[in-house]
Amino acid sequence: MEKTKIFMKPGKNNQEDRMNFIKFWTEYIKTHSDKEWSMQQNKLINSQLRNARQMKRVKGIAEESDVGGGEGE
Repeated sequence: MEKTKIFMKPGKNNQEDRMNFIKFWTEYIKTHSDKEWSMQQNKLINSQLRNARQMKRVKGIAEESDVGGGEGE
């Protein structure tokens, strides 16, 4: 199946935006294989997991630097 570029046009209001998204998504499903969709989802989920782990590390570093801060002054 030939792939075409699909663009989602903005709506005039929230309901029109939602309808445009449904049309966009329907066309996307018709023009992209399950394999391609799966690879894209894999990239998205892995990037979210990496970001969450990084945020957890940053938070831990920030908490460690605050330990004992200001006490005994």
